Amino acid sequence: MQHMEYPTREAIRSLCTEQSFERGHNYYRQDRVQEIEIDGGEIRATVRGSNYYDVAIDIVDDTIRTHCSCPYDYAGDCKHIAAVLLAVDDRDTDTVSETAPESDGQLPATVDIESLVEQTTADELREFFLDILSDDRELRDRFVAFVGEDTGKTVYDYKEELNQLFDDAVSQRGMVEHDTHIDFSQYVDLAETHRERGHVDTATDIYRAIAEAIRENMNRIDGSTGYYGREVERAIESYAETVAEHDLSHERKRPHIEYLCDAFLGADHGFASDSYDDALRTLCTADADLEYWLQLLDERISGISHDVVAAGDSPETETSGNDLSEHISSDDPTNHSERTDNVLCASDFTDGPLTTDDFTGGALDIEHLEVGTLEFDYFVGDAFEELRIDEPTTVEQHTVDVEPADSGAAETGISASLHTRRVLSAYIYLLEQLDREDALTNLYDDIYLEHTRFCKQHAQRLIEDGEQARAIEVLEDGIHTFRSPRDLRWLVADLYKERDPEAYRKTLKRLFLDHTEWGAYDNLKTACNDQEWQSIYKEFERHFERDDRKSLVTLYVHDDDLEKVFDELKDSEDLSLVRKYRDSVATVDPVEYFELYRELLVPFAANDTGRRHYRDIADHLEEMQGLVPEARFEEFVDFLKDKHSNRPAFLDELEKAGF
Repeated sequence: MQHMEYPTREAIRSLCTEQSFERGHNYYRQDRVQEIEIDGGEIRATVRGSNYYDVAIDIVDDTIRTHCSCPYDYAGDCKHIAAVLLAVDDRDTDTVSETAPESDGQLPATVDIESLVEQTTADELREFFLDILSDDRELRDRFVAFVGEDTGKTVYDYKEELNQLFDDAVSQRGMVEHDTHIDFSQYVDLAETHRERGHVDTATDIYRAIAEAIRENMNRIDGSTGYYGREVERAIESYAETVAEHDLSHERKRPHIEYLCDAFLGADHGFASDSYDDALRTLCTADADLEYWLQLLDERISGISHDVVAAGDSPETETSGNDLSEHISSDDPTNHSERTDNVLCASDFTDGPLTTDDFTGGALDIEHLEVGTLEFDYFVGDAFEELRIDEPTTVEQHTVDVEPADSGAAETGISASLHTRRVLSAYIYLLEQLDREDALTNLYDDIYLEHTRFCKQHAQRLIEDGEQARAIEVLEDGIHTFRSPRDLRWLVADLYKERDPEAYRKTLKRLFLDHTEWGAYDNLKTACNDQEWQSIYKEFERHFERDDRKSLVTLYVHDDDLEKVFDELKDSEDLSLVRKYRDSVATVDPVEYFELYRELLVPFAANDTGRRHYRDIADHLEEMQGLVPEARFEEFVDFLKDKHSNRPAFLDELEKAGF
């Protein structure tokens, strides 16, 4: 089998910006690429950033199509895609091929500067240097940084200067136009000089000013290239690296952790939120750092108690004002009084809305009931006094209200739900780093209905801990809560397979009907005896006959029931389907298939004009060729040419196609 050619390191670099490539390389080296699946040219993976992002890459011939669920919307591919491609390249070559060091680009010196300096007197050098510094503010600032003198400037001062750059760059309509890229290099270079000289506070002040000034001016930037977003990411990343590389004590780190945490919670753009989260992960290297970050989150977030999360106590035992238990109703249905014989509880049924079979065991055929909406009394009469709705859980029990105390983020493009998920992902990261397994389990139990990913992760942890029954409860809650619970259904199906055959079959059935999962269809067929399967198959037929005739054709094709496919194609009068299934279905009766094709192609040909339409007709004719003797086929082609003889372009396209 021919070896699949995946993008080389240089090809990956060409797909994204230099910054995205470098950050993707860092992600790859930090083992953030998880759950990677490679099937020829199809690559699927999950990348752990401030959240978990799904990456899909399809390689067909020389074309690479990429998709990532992250909010990146700038030039080239994002860092998550770069990280996955680098992981694939490593697996493909069994080695990490480092790029050869690049030349520094310096030309050979034509003048011996060192000799000239030695030939110049100290007074002459001093005079020359002072003249340059008096005319060049940027160089003057860098000289002050070099000698270590306190500049006396604050973050506010730097932001004022940066804001002036924006004021100078706006057009007559008050916007920084899409092709205008403000140059921040003088401030970046200045920060680098302070960084190299060990002036951590001044360097971070400048990086902070750059990031904040750009963020605060985003509303007057008409840009889609991602330039300003990348500059923000670069400044935040440099801020964190500056602190991290100087090996500061925890006490020295605390103001920086506090600033980054506040910025993370109040970030007004998704990319900025990610960058501040990444910066915190870069900065917080010791347990004391992580503990402080966790404490700051608890102090600034309503809806999560530090005591619950950090101490690992059960939410039911907490009474503090910010406790998650406040989000759980005092009328918790799982704590209802003991059931009695005259009360039927909705939680007796675990597969969605109550059906006739739930009450009658299949004794009634719902298609024969024409009395309108089925009512409870039709089935139970006076046997039960009431139907008590006691669903095992509610969304409110397992979601939280995460909102920064002082932030304008609610008025920006970050949705409340996305913001909440980012914060909760940070909580999960912290508890994992601190090895607080009990606290992490409690947190998952409180938040698993925030998002399908949390629900799946919680269930997988429970399965690993041997708590399959609880995992099933969590997954069923998620299935009844989320709009598209495909992954959750597959996971719970595996749990049901040996424990509850009936629930297993029901889950596979929903996977097929709701998500068209043919793997579930095949597994369901295997799990049923012949009588059960015939009943389910007829149900599938009725469902698709009513709602989706194309899926009905696919069903017949999947089961190789070609006679039924042929009949359905004749009823559908859908030319695209007739072409799609020509190779397999035409073998039933090639002549009749040709006639069906002909009946549909004649009105199609007359329905539109244009060369693209004519090429479509030629493609259909290629499909029809060989179904009948050549003379019959040529007769039909001549008929079309004669009927459309007034369309020279039509005749030209047929001739190009060989007709």
